Amino acid sequence: MTVAQRIAEEVRPFLEQLEASPDAVFVTDRHNRLVAWNRSVERLLGYGPNEAIGMSCSALMEGCDGSGNRYCSEHCPLVDMAGRGEVVRHFDLRLRPKDSPPFFVDVNILQLAAPPPHHFYLVHILKPSDRELRPQVVREEPEAPPRSAIQSSRESPDARIRKLTQREVEILGLVAAGRTSAEIATLLHISTLTVRNHTQNILDKLELHSKAEAVAFAFQKHLI
Repeated sequence: MTVAQRIAEEVRPFLEQLEASPDAVFVTDRHNRLVAWNRSVERLLGYGPNEAIGMSCSALMEGCDGSGNRYCSEHCPLVDMAGRGEVVRHFDLRLRPKDSPPFFVDVNILQLAAPPPHHFYLVHILKPSDRELRPQVVREEPEAPPRSAIQSSRESPDARIRKLTQREVEILGLVAAGRTSAEIATLLHISTLTVRNHTQNILDKLELHSKAEAVAFAFQKHLI
Protein backbone atom coordinates (compact mmCIF):
# COMPACT_ATOMS: atom_id res chain seq x y z
CA MET A 1 0.00 0.00 0.00
CA THR A 2 1.61 3.24 -1.09
CA VAL A 3 0.97 5.67 1.75
CA ALA A 4 1.53 9.43 1.78
CA GLN A 5 4.24 10.69 4.12
CA ARG A 6 1.88 13.06 5.95
CA ILE A 7 -0.52 10.31 7.08
CA ALA A 8 -0.94 9.76 10.84
CA GLU A 9 1.54 7.20 12.17
CA GLU A 10 -1.22 5.57 14.24
CA VAL A 11 -3.02 4.28 11.14
CA ARG A 12 -0.01 3.65 8.89
CA PRO A 13 0.56 -0.01 9.99
CA PHE A 14 -3.08 -0.89 9.32
CA LEU A 15 -3.06 0.68 5.87
CA GLU A 16 0.22 -0.98 4.91
CA GLN A 17 -1.39 -4.36 5.61
CA LEU A 18 -3.87 -3.65 2.81
CA GLU A 19 -1.16 -3.69 0.14
CA ALA A 20 -1.64 -7.39 -0.61
CA SER A 21 -5.43 -7.34 -0.32
CA PRO A 22 -7.29 -8.69 -3.37
CA ASP A 23 -9.82 -5.90 -2.80
CA ALA A 24 -9.21 -2.59 -4.52
CA VAL A 25 -8.64 -0.06 -1.74
CA PHE A 26 -7.83 3.62 -1.61
CA VAL A 27 -7.91 6.08 1.28
CA THR A 28 -8.80 9.77 1.45
CA ASP A 29 -8.23 12.31 4.22
CA ARG A 30 -10.64 14.91 5.56
CA HIS A 31 -9.61 17.26 2.75
CA ASN A 32 -10.71 14.70 0.13
CA ARG A 33 -7.10 14.02 -0.93
CA LEU A 34 -5.87 10.53 -1.79
CA VAL A 35 -3.35 9.40 0.81
CA ALA A 36 -3.13 5.63 0.20
CA TRP A 37 -3.45 3.42 -2.91
CA ASN A 38 -2.99 -0.37 -3.12
CA ARG A 39 -1.96 -2.59 -6.00
CA SER A 40 -5.46 -3.97 -6.54
CA VAL A 41 -6.95 -0.52 -7.12
CA GLU A 42 -4.08 0.25 -9.47
CA ARG A 43 -5.00 -2.83 -11.52
CA LEU A 44 -8.70 -1.95 -11.44
CA LEU A 45 -8.45 1.73 -12.39
CA GLY A 46 -5.10 1.91 -14.16
CA TYR A 47 -3.68 4.81 -12.14
CA GLY A 48 -0.35 4.26 -10.43
CA PRO A 49 0.29 5.57 -6.91
CA ASN A 50 2.46 8.37 -8.28
CA GLU A 51 -0.54 9.59 -10.30
CA ALA A 52 -3.04 9.17 -7.47
CA ILE A 53 -1.43 10.11 -4.15
CA GLY A 54 -2.04 13.75 -3.31
CA MET A 55 -4.75 14.16 -5.95
CA SER A 56 -8.34 15.09 -5.25
CA CYS A 57 -10.42 11.91 -5.35
CA SER A 58 -13.14 13.65 -7.39
CA ALA A 59 -10.73 15.14 -9.91
CA LEU A 60 -8.96 11.86 -10.59
CA MET A 61 -11.94 9.52 -11.03
CA GLU A 62 -14.90 11.85 -11.66
CA GLY A 63 -17.36 9.69 -9.76
CA CYS A 64 -20.98 9.87 -11.02
CA ASP A 65 -24.27 8.29 -10.10
CA GLY A 66 -26.31 6.10 -12.42
CA SER A 67 -27.88 9.10 -14.14
CA GLY A 68 -24.53 10.64 -14.99
CA ASN A 69 -24.76 13.34 -12.29
CA ARG A 70 -21.49 14.16 -10.57
CA TYR A 71 -21.44 12.23 -7.31
CA CYS A 72 -18.00 13.43 -6.21
CA SER A 73 -16.81 16.99 -5.83
CA GLU A 74 -14.40 19.07 -3.79
CA HIS A 75 -17.24 19.37 -1.25
CA CYS A 76 -17.47 15.63 -0.70
CA PRO A 77 -20.67 14.62 1.11
CA LEU A 78 -18.87 11.58 2.55
CA VAL A 79 -16.39 13.86 4.29
CA ASP A 80 -19.27 15.94 5.64
CA MET A 81 -21.02 12.83 6.94
CA ALA A 82 -17.85 11.50 8.57
CA GLY A 83 -17.24 14.89 10.16
CA ARG A 84 -20.70 14.69 11.74
CA GLY A 85 -20.03 11.16 12.98
CA GLU A 86 -22.62 9.59 10.65
CA VAL A 87 -22.35 6.09 9.21
CA VAL A 88 -21.68 6.05 5.46
CA ARG A 89 -23.67 3.23 3.92
CA HIS A 90 -22.89 1.08 0.89
CA PHE A 91 -23.48 2.72 -2.50
CA ASP A 92 -22.59 2.23 -6.15
CA LEU A 93 -20.57 4.65 -8.21
CA ARG A 94 -19.52 5.13 -11.83
CA LEU A 95 -15.79 5.79 -12.01
CA ARG A 96 -13.50 6.90 -14.80
CA PRO A 97 -10.48 4.57 -15.11
CA LYS A 98 -7.30 5.71 -16.81
CA ASP A 99 -7.43 3.97 -20.19
CA SER A 100 -10.88 2.41 -20.52
CA PRO A 101 -14.55 3.45 -20.53
CA PRO A 102 -16.27 4.32 -17.22
CA PHE A 103 -17.78 1.45 -15.25
CA PHE A 104 -19.68 0.88 -12.00
CA VAL A 105 -18.21 -0.29 -8.71
CA ASP A 106 -19.79 -1.15 -5.38
CA VAL A 107 -18.28 1.07 -2.68
CA ASN A 108 -18.04 0.38 1.05
CA ILE A 109 -16.55 2.97 3.39
CA LEU A 110 -14.58 2.24 6.55
CA GLN A 111 -13.95 5.26 8.76
CA LEU A 112 -10.66 5.35 10.67
CA ALA A 113 -10.33 7.72 13.60
CA ALA A 114 -7.04 9.59 13.91
CA PRO A 115 -5.65 12.22 16.28
CA PRO A 116 -5.77 15.92 15.33
CA PRO A 117 -5.07 17.48 12.93
CA HIS A 118 -6.05 14.43 10.83
CA HIS A 119 -9.27 13.50 12.72
CA PHE A 120 -10.29 10.70 10.35
CA TYR A 121 -9.56 8.83 7.13
CA LEU A 122 -12.04 7.20 4.76
CA VAL A 123 -11.05 3.76 3.47
CA HIS A 124 -12.84 3.10 0.16
CA ILE A 125 -13.22 -0.59 -0.68
CA LEU A 126 -14.22 -1.12 -4.33
CA LYS A 127 -15.72 -4.20 -5.96
CA PRO A 128 -16.60 -4.27 -9.68
CA SER A 129 -20.35 -4.18 -10.20
CA ASP A 130 -22.40 -6.04 -12.79
CA ARG A 131 -24.52 -2.92 -13.25
CA GLU A 132 -24.37 -1.73 -16.87
CA LEU A 133 -24.21 1.80 -18.20
CA ARG A 134 -27.51 2.67 -19.81
CA PRO A 135 -28.27 5.42 -22.31
CA GLN A 136 -29.75 8.52 -20.76
CA VAL A 137 -33.52 8.72 -21.22
CA VAL A 138 -35.12 12.12 -21.36
CA ARG A 139 -38.16 12.06 -19.10
CA GLU A 140 -40.47 14.59 -17.57
CA GLU A 141 -39.34 15.25 -14.04
CA PRO A 142 -42.16 15.17 -11.46
CA GLU A 143 -42.81 18.28 -9.45
CA ALA A 144 -40.38 20.36 -11.52
CA PRO A 145 -40.45 24.05 -10.61
CA PRO A 146 -42.46 26.35 -12.84
CA ARG A 147 -40.63 27.88 -15.76
CA SER A 148 -40.87 31.27 -14.06
CA ALA A 149 -38.62 30.00 -11.25
CA ILE A 150 -35.89 29.16 -13.76
CA GLN A 151 -36.39 32.49 -15.51
CA SER A 152 -36.33 34.32 -12.17
CA SER A 153 -33.00 32.73 -11.28
CA ARG A 154 -31.50 33.71 -14.65
CA GLU A 155 -32.81 37.27 -14.48
CA SER A 156 -32.17 37.90 -10.79
CA PRO A 157 -30.08 40.98 -9.95
CA ASP A 158 -28.42 38.90 -7.21
CA ALA A 159 -25.31 37.28 -8.72
CA ARG A 160 -25.47 34.44 -6.20
CA ILE A 161 -28.82 33.29 -7.54
CA ARG A 162 -27.63 33.41 -11.14
CA LYS A 163 -24.96 30.84 -10.22
CA LEU A 164 -27.61 28.17 -9.53
CA THR A 165 -28.12 25.51 -12.17
CA GLN A 166 -31.59 24.44 -13.30
CA ARG A 167 -31.27 21.24 -11.23
CA GLU A 168 -30.27 23.24 -8.16
CA VAL A 169 -33.28 25.56 -8.56
CA GLU A 170 -35.43 22.44 -8.88
CA ILE A 171 -34.03 20.90 -5.71
CA LEU A 172 -34.36 24.17 -3.80
CA GLY A 173 -38.05 24.26 -4.74
CA LEU A 174 -38.54 20.71 -3.48
CA VAL A 175 -36.71 21.49 -0.24
CA ALA A 176 -39.01 24.49 0.22
CA ALA A 177 -41.99 22.16 -0.32
CA GLY A 178 -40.83 20.13 2.67
CA ARG A 179 -39.42 17.15 0.78
CA THR A 180 -36.68 15.10 2.44
CA SER A 181 -33.46 14.22 0.63
CA ALA A 182 -34.71 10.64 0.15
CA GLU A 183 -38.01 11.84 -1.34
CA ILE A 184 -36.22 14.24 -3.69
CA ALA A 185 -33.89 11.44 -4.80
CA THR A 186 -36.89 9.24 -5.65
CA LEU A 187 -38.71 12.02 -7.49
CA LEU A 188 -35.68 12.99 -9.58
CA HIS A 189 -34.31 9.47 -10.11
CA ILE A 190 -30.97 10.29 -8.53
CA SER A 191 -29.19 9.07 -5.40
CA THR A 192 -29.68 10.56 -1.96
CA LEU A 193 -25.98 11.35 -1.87
CA THR A 194 -26.32 13.32 -5.11
CA VAL A 195 -29.19 15.31 -3.58
CA ARG A 196 -27.00 16.14 -0.60
CA ASN A 197 -24.20 17.14 -2.94
CA HIS A 198 -26.52 19.48 -4.88
CA THR A 199 -27.84 20.91 -1.60
CA GLN A 200 -24.32 21.69 -0.40
CA ASN A 201 -23.60 23.37 -3.75
CA ILE A 202 -26.73 25.50 -3.30
CA LEU A 203 -25.60 26.61 0.16
CA ASP A 204 -22.11 27.38 -1.10
CA LYS A 205 -23.35 29.43 -4.04
CA LEU A 206 -25.86 31.36 -1.93
CA GLU A 207 -23.27 31.81 0.86
CA LEU A 208 -25.63 30.31 3.44
CA HIS A 209 -25.25 27.72 6.17
CA SER A 210 -28.49 25.73 6.32
CA LYS A 211 -31.41 24.58 4.22
CA ALA A 212 -33.73 26.74 6.33
CA GLU A 213 -31.70 29.83 5.44
CA ALA A 214 -31.73 28.82 1.76
CA VAL A 215 -35.52 28.45 1.74
CA ALA A 216 -36.03 31.79 3.49
CA PHE A 217 -33.60 33.45 1.06
CA ALA A 218 -35.40 31.96 -1.95
CA PHE A 219 -38.78 33.23 -0.75
CA GLN A 220 -37.32 36.64 0.02
CA LYS A 221 -35.89 36.89 -3.49
CA HIS A 222 -39.13 35.60 -5.07
CA LEU A 223 -37.28 32.63 -6.52
CA ILE A 224 -39.91 30.12 -5.34
